[in-house]
Amino acid sequence: MKRRFLNVIAAGVFALSLPAFAQEIDFYGSLTAQSGIGLPNADDNKGKFLTGLTVFDGTMRSYLGQSMAYVNGQVIFDAIGSQSTNGYSAFAADNGNFALHLKEAYLDWRGELFALRVGRQIAAWGKADGIQVADVLCPKDDSKMIASTYKDSRLGIDAVRLSLLTDKAQFDAYWIPIFTPSLLPLAKNNPLRKCILPDSYEGLPVVAPQKFDDFDLPKKAIYNGEYALRASTYLSALDLSFYAFYGWDDNPFMAYSISESGIKVDGQYKRMAMLGADAAIPAGNFVFRFETAYFPLRSIQTGNEYQSNQQLAGLAFDACKKHHQLIGLAGFDWTPGSGWTITAQYFADLICDYSSDLERKLYEHQMTLSLEKSLINETLTLTATGALDLNELSSTAELECAYSFSDAITLSAIVDLFLKGIDGKKGQYGAYESLSCGTLKAKISF
Repeated sequence: MKRRFLNVIAAGVFALSLPAFAQEIDFYGSLTAQSGIGLPNADDNKGKFLTGLTVFDGTMRSYLGQSMAYVNGQVIFDAIGSQSTNGYSAFAADNGNFALHLKEAYLDWRGELFALRVGRQIAAWGKADGIQVADVLCPKDDSKMIASTYKDSRLGIDAVRLSLLTDKAQFDAYWIPIFTPSLLPLAKNNPLRKCILPDSYEGLPVVAPQKFDDFDLPKKAIYNGEYALRASTYLSALDLSFYAFYGWDDNPFMAYSISESGIKVDGQYKRMAMLGADAAIPAGNFVFRFETAYFPLRSIQTGNEYQSNQQLAGLAFDACKKHHQLIGLAGFDWTPGSGWTITAQYFADLICDYSSDLERKLYEHQMTLSLEKSLINETLTLTATGALDLNELSSTAELECAYSFSDAITLSAIVDLFLKGIDGKKGQYGAYESLSCGTLKAKISF
């Protein structure tokens, strides 16, 4: 904790020292407050507060010639205490009520042919809307699912990026010396924690990690770094990108062992590689998007039943097994006019050489649909977003009504629904039914 605190102080000193070297400085930010209550279908959470956040987000840009220094961070007060630590990127109080997030802090230089960026940075890979296909470079904030967006979930990586620039193409090479994992809902009061790590299982208490350091993290050593390449071209009739990544899976693989105190949960991180590509093709009012990713011999989580049976038989077991994985997505954006934007996608995920001891299915697929309508001179925006799991027909939907009183002040009412599938099967979204929530959100930007 002391080291994480010193890193936050160092970032603050870095930001305060920028004016001494800069010719131009920009500062902007936002203050957001939101409160959400469980809906009638939220089981034990009905009527309970599931989110209560006040977030100050501040950004500073400092320019000097062809160079720029950039810092973005958040100060969070959480009324229900759901904030968790995440190594150097997120410092949280022991009670989960207070947190500091250093999202980005980098130095950037751009020349005519080359560009260099050094420090904590965020980059978006892929053309998918709200679904992870080839977007594996940055870890994600998996600690919340209520009134949050996929775009805002990306966490920064500590990296060096060297870019080659041309008129119609860009080539990026990344070296990430220190691994940053995804942010998990480890805080006791986080309502998402019970969906992933329940307090008990078949009458036995579950002894699960409470802090980031409880996991088996990769050692901070030069040989444990990550590497990535991206090549993108931008043509009048086509945007095309290719990706390559070698690093670590951002989420741990859980191992469940039976002990005298109950079921003990441990987490391990595994190496992974990815080759991916995407394309965007404009055609009138449509933009067609395609994305694919191949993971050779990726570690896949094994199921609770397999691990339990192996232990009862006195046999060793693996928290994960290696299989080839292929993911693909096809979709379109349609802007027919009159303030409408319509987005639809089909997503498919296939495991090769499938074995029944895995936690997931051989073939998983789903569809997403998003409708957005602007009214009253674009001051009122109505949005409906949904996803349907085509295996078990579980579903999720988010309905939002946002009104802008000015360019700086927006008030939103949001409803998040998670529904089980056929015959009450949980599927991909039914497990989160207890998180169905109605939220009021206010944001002021400056």
